[in-house]
Parts: sequence; C-alpha cells; structure tokens
Amino acid sequence: MPETIGKITNIKLGSFLTGTVNSFDIGLITVLEANGASWAFYLWNAKDNELAVRRVLHSQRLALAREAAFRKLVVHIFHQNDSSIVDEIQVDIA
Repeated sequence: MPETIGKITNIKLGSFLTGTVNSFDIGLITVLEANGASWAFYLWNAKDNELAVRRVLHSQRLALAREAAFRKLVVHIFHQNDSSIVDEIQVDIA
C-alpha cells in the first residue's frame, strides 16, 4: 500500500446535490511532501444518509486531520496505488 508523507496544507468539506436521492458529502485534504509535491486525498466521499457509525468515523478522521494541520505535524497517508481515497491516516506526534 503506497504511503505519502507530508503536512496537511488544506482541508475542504463539501456537500453536493443536496436534497436529492444522490446527495453526498466529501472531506478532502491536501498534503505537501518535503520535495514540494502536493497531493489531494479524500478522507471520505459518502452519501449524506450514511450509517451513523460511518458518520462518526468521518468526524474522527476530520478531527485528526484538523489537529495535525493546526499543529503542523507530519502525516502518513496510506492509500491504494490507483486511488485518492485514504485507507489510513497516521500522525507523528513527536
């Protein structure tokens, strides 16, 4: 599983097609690597009527990403080779 290491420089939250059967929410982060490359990753991309347990997971991922961004901590983003959806996020706290 590929790993991208860097600092979060941007967090974006969005809702699309609100009020329709196809409405969905996204949580997107931008990670800046030490070499200057910038990558966008989805913390989630889910229907807005997702199960409560999934919504809690989305909130926890957002809280971890926000804390890492505000404190300028290094993050490790694990994702599939052909995907921009985050499988795992790890934050270096030391």
